[in-house]
Amino acid sequence: MSNLLMGNSVKRIDFRRVFVITGLTALIVVYAVLWLRMISSRAERTGADFIVFYTAGHIAQTNGAQNVYEPGLQQAVEQTLVGFPLVPGQVLLYNHVPYLIPILAMLISENYVTAFYRWAILLLIIFIAGTVLLARSLYRAGWAKADVWLAGAGMLTFFPIFVSLLNGQDTAFLFFGSCLLLVGLCTGRDWLAGMGLALTTIRPQITVLLAIPFLFRRQKVIGWFGLGAGILGGLSLAVLGVEGMRGFLNLLLVSAGGEWYGLKEPVMVNLIGLLWRLMPGLGGDAIHLIGWVAYGLTLIGLCVLWARSREISEKQLGVAITVSLFAVPHLHYHDLTLLVVALLPGLLILVRRGLLNARDASLAPLTISFFLLISSLVPQLKFNVPYLVMILLFLMLCFPAKVFFWRQPEPEIIP
Repeated sequence: MSNLLMGNSVKRIDFRRVFVITGLTALIVVYAVLWLRMISSRAERTGADFIVFYTAGHIAQTNGAQNVYEPGLQQAVEQTLVGFPLVPGQVLLYNHVPYLIPILAMLISENYVTAFYRWAILLLIIFIAGTVLLARSLYRAGWAKADVWLAGAGMLTFFPIFVSLLNGQDTAFLFFGSCLLLVGLCTGRDWLAGMGLALTTIRPQITVLLAIPFLFRRQKVIGWFGLGAGILGGLSLAVLGVEGMRGFLNLLLVSAGGEWYGLKEPVMVNLIGLLWRLMPGLGGDAIHLIGWVAYGLTLIGLCVLWARSREISEKQLGVAITVSLFAVPHLHYHDLTLLVVALLPGLLILVRRGLLNARDASLAPLTISFFLLISSLVPQLKFNVPYLVMILLFLMLCFPAKVFFWRQPEPEIIP
């Protein structure tokens, strides 16, 4: 009798539910603790990348937007914030796109912490909007609501997204533009894809790799991109004027050369960063040459892929994003938020081919996020493990049956 009662009282543990609840809770708690620690420490909050966005907004308010790209003015603002004098080589320069300046000028106040909160809230809203777009793509593909919600939660709590928020970086705009590009390609709305592509100009080095291949297939996308980029370019010129635009272009050249404080090439998560860590003896000139050659070859390869593909859909975009992250000459950890956009096509392909069911696929963003978070605690792994994720995504997109060779492809049964 006691055995019967014991048998009825013991329930099978749902390890999947335990992982989901524990995982999401742990990520949110860790993120909250790290954010509060950062914002409470003057050294940490002024050491974050947000200082350059605050500086740009402050200069726009006090000296006019046309003077934002003056290194001397940036130095004066930043040394006031950090509380000690800076030499020119210690100044973290604002080398970001001009069309953000009006937004920054509206958000910035005399209180640095308050401005940081406002900026972070805006970025979080944009991240949520992009995640909703990706989640809707899964719903349109026939995924159950529970799986869509779980995948969406995993995407929004993706570790590189938090790194972007912790640093106050503008990666949310890049993420949202890439989401629009993906949705536009998947739904046949070339105008939406083109406008999303235009928004990715917040990282021009990535935009080049994503945009030029459309000259060979789905040319309407490049047409809409031209319109969107023209609007943003016109806005930038109106904000800065001719002299201000010249200053912006000069700073872009400095960034391309990898020569200014804060660029930190050895901790980049691209080919150049990998070469600095593995073969520092090559020297900067040789590493930059290899990096730019790889960038050019990647562009040629993507153009060939577009030209030879019968259609351009989520698979091609996923491949383009993945290889772009490796090949671009300037890429930091927060830009790995694009891995979420590349992951979605991979999951759709696996589920569509019956190599993975949607219930299991929905765990992928959360699992990868945990993997990246844990590896970030070990300096030797933090900037190297993301390459394994890139390789896995590339294989998932190009050779899904070989990655899941133990599975017999069969049609997905959607309840």
